[in-house]
Amino acid sequence: MRTILKITSLSLIVLILFVSCSNDEPGATGQKDKSASTTEQVLMDSQINLLEDGRTTAVIDAKYIEKRFGEKNTIARGITAYFYDSTGNITSWLVADSGEVNERSNQLEVFGNVVVTSADSVKLYTQSLSWDQSTNSVVTDDYVEIHRRDDMTVQGYGRVTDRSLKEYTIKKQVSGKIKNLSGKKEKNAQPDSISSPLDSN
Repeated sequence: MRTILKITSLSLIVLILFVSCSNDEPGATGQKDKSASTTEQVLMDSQINLLEDGRTTAVIDAKYIEKRFGEKNTIARGITAYFYDSTGNITSWLVADSGEVNERSNQLEVFGNVVVTSADSVKLYTQSLSWDQSTNSVVTDDYVEIHRRDDMTVQGYGRVTDRSLKEYTIKKQVSGKIKNLSGKKEKNAQPDSISSPLDSN
């Protein structure tokens, strides 16, 4: 199974920088200057499509995308990403300040004011997370909050889930608030960890 990364752009600036080396001259040290990573491509208001066997699994819209020589990651800023199931329906979407796409392992990492929303209105708030396309898992070690409509709030540190936010595990310092079906009172929960389906109403 091979995953393909495809980049499309509304506007494309190609910047190719060449570092020239001087010939041996009097007073020259003979040592080549080591330059920092240089920009290969800059794309504005662009899109990265992640495909698996010709099927779209994620579409990443970004206000700014940068590809650098010799680096495996594509840098993006101002991100909105949409995740799709095998039938082509959107399962969830996220927004984040910035992120990176690893073109070799096909992973998306995002940072800063991350909000993930599922198709059934479950919301996750954190400051960083990574999505592995091959395992369809979303992972973070940061503090997270999960809100399901008005009937449940769970928070803690460290999280593993699928991209639809149907099932999740929070690893430590877990606390939460769950309303009962009548809505008359609330139950506070503080287990060591939690693993729970969210597809029940």
